[in-house]
Amino acid sequence: MFNWQVTLFGTVAWIIVESLLYNPVHKWEKFWAKESGMEAKMENQRMTTGEMIFTFGGTIIGGVLLSSAAYQVVYWFAKNDNDGWLMTSLQSSLLLWLGVYGVSTFVMAVYSGQSKKLVGLHLVNGFLGLLAIGLVIGFFG
Repeated sequence: MFNWQVTLFGTVAWIIVESLLYNPVHKWEKFWAKESGMEAKMENQRMTTGEMIFTFGGTIIGGVLLSSAAYQVVYWFAKNDNDGWLMTSLQSSLLLWLGVYGVSTFVMAVYSGQSKKLVGLHLVNGFLGLLAIGLVIGFFG
């Protein structure tokens, strides 16, 4: 079973969370830019069209993949679980974050030499994004 509407809404939720957290209007993005070394690169520099397509296209593709995978996991668990759809979607999102997203983000960040603060920021960001997807699946799935 695949639900295109829920996948689309989950993707939009993912994009909104990603856009809000890495938007330069607040301290979260400024902290990320400083910790990642992007602060100096971002001063007076504009993204090229190719960089924008790669960045935002990647975010959209990532949202589609995460939303569709999360929906499938929730669907499979909901068949065997006695909890409601919302509880199952939140549990699944947490498990996907703990077992897949969080582990891969942690390993990649640590082995690429990122600071502990930056690793934590990426983990929190991924958690909030998957929580948003889980809420969308729970309410609209």
